[in-house]
Amino acid sequence: MKVLNAVLLALCCVVPASQAQAQAQTICAAPAPGARVLREAGVQVQWLAQPAVITVGKPFALDITVCPASAELTRVDASMPDHRHGMNYRPSLKPLGGGRWRAEGLLWHMSGRWELRLDLKHEGQDLHLRQSVTLP
Repeated sequence: MKVLNAVLLALCCVVPASQAQAQAQTICAAPAPGARVLREAGVQVQWLAQPAVITVGKPFALDITVCPASAELTRVDASMPDHRHGMNYRPSLKPLGGGRWRAEGLLWHMSGRWELRLDLKHEGQDLHLRQSVTLP
């Protein structure tokens, strides 16, 4: 343990504080089992549906983790690009702290390809991450 602390102390002394903070913010946790991951412009987002299996016509929620935690999740939405329409409901979004968010009230009313959209603000930049999900 003393050796590990000495190594960590040496690293902190070699890397300027601002650079060390930036590096710490970009280290993201390994994705949880079953989580879907999106990455763009130095931001990683992982999400898990609750319940785990999204079923046509049944409400579900998303547990979302954003890394770095300083990035702000501003909107969650979904659409069916092939049909040119979205969901019939607008989900609510609740910050849980530490880069964790909960989106509730999603409902995909048709089978087919849905495109999940997660909007974020990070370092003055608007990011729009998308991921396709196909419901049987």
